[in-house]
Amino acid sequence: MSSQEGDLMTMNIKVSEDTIKIIETFTGMSVEAFLDKTREDLLNKYQEGNRITVEEAAKIMGVSKLFVRAGLRDGTLPFGTAAKMSSKWTFYISPKKFYEYVGYSHKLDQKNGG
Repeated sequence: MSSQEGDLMTMNIKVSEDTIKIIETFTGMSVEAFLDKTREDLLNKYQEGNRITVEEAAKIMGVSKLFVRAGLRDGTLPFGTAAKMSSKWTFYISPKKFYEYVGYSHKLDQKNGG
């Protein structure tokens, strides 16, 4: 079975022919159009002024929530801030900076006979 490899949010994913058929059947769109729409929907949802939670960022990056919190606290993750309010930490993640950092991309690479 041939597959297409895509670079989605810096994660390499393989999309089987069966998955492509399911996406096209249920959405009425090509895989490329579906990924374009998904990207547009995400970017519209997370415009400056909205926020991405630590949990969402960790899931997208494929890391733990603790990793994201620590990176925001010590400044090694450049897409947000952390502030200690009394004894509790509060985190803000800029949607624009976050998606720039993770290199959100929806390009499909036609490899392996896809």
